[in-house]
Amino acid sequence: MSRARQQAALWAARRLDAADRDDAAFETWKSADPTHAQAFDQVWRASQDPALAEAMRLSEQRRGVARGVGRWVALAGGIVACGLAAFAVWPQAQLMTVTPVVLQTAPGQQRVATLADGTRVTLDGATRLDVRLGTRRRQVELVRGEAFFDVAHDTGRPFTVKAPEGSARVLGTAFDLERGDGRLELSVRRGRVRLAPTGLIHRTAELTMGQRAFAKEGRLSAVRAFDLHADDWRSGWLETDGVTLARLVERLNRASATPIKIADPSLGRQRVVGRFRLDEPQALVRNLALMHGFTVRQTPDGLVLSR
Repeated sequence: MSRARQQAALWAARRLDAADRDDAAFETWKSADPTHAQAFDQVWRASQDPALAEAMRLSEQRRGVARGVGRWVALAGGIVACGLAAFAVWPQAQLMTVTPVVLQTAPGQQRVATLADGTRVTLDGATRLDVRLGTRRRQVELVRGEAFFDVAHDTGRPFTVKAPEGSARVLGTAFDLERGDGRLELSVRRGRVRLAPTGLIHRTAELTMGQRAFAKEGRLSAVRAFDLHADDWRSGWLETDGVTLARLVERLNRASATPIKIADPSLGRQRVVGRFRLDEPQALVRNLALMHGFTVRQTPDGLVLSR
């Protein structure tokens, strides 16, 4: 590592420590050489990554670093040790400088998009993706909804889809990823995908073709098989061996231009089983009401389900 980057790591550590900031000395160092400002900007951007910041915090806890003159020196060592130095974090730092491409759909709308790397993405209704394609990494944030990814193979640029509940990382494959009911569900159609729940110390699972699992509250479900030949939401169907009414309504709202709400939380926990047609959501909830004994009321704001 160059001397400028070593010094930049020290200054980044000092500025992260509000008790040990010296703005005048920092500005003097930064203006002394153009490479200083460049090195600091790279390290500072990397230090703002939440996962790396958490790694620094845990590293500092393990060291039991005392406050005082030596604290920011140890923090700088922590920055380097946790991968915040420019060489180690450059792929992530570079990725964060890429302006994301936003892909989104309205309720009841589906969209197929081809990314700049050749990856094809099918978005369900009420879905949003923020896409960043960097020189060393490709990253998509699943802000809401559900999407099917047919990822272009590129061993030099791993492809990761992130959400608050966890992440899925691949090199080249086809898979479906859905956010809903506080969980992130992965269904692999081709290839191999690693599913990781949010958190630093949790087990991960590698799923292959025909396998499904979900991450929720920092944990992974059991991996189970599903029928690769069954219709899915892309053809307007959902087939399930048991899902709560709340989760079904969440999926229907991605297909319905008319919002559907559940007035009674206990009704939302009721489980339903079957093969459901998603492109006629209002007809579906009325049929379910007849089968399961609840009512459907039309209001100016949409449909309301209650007992």
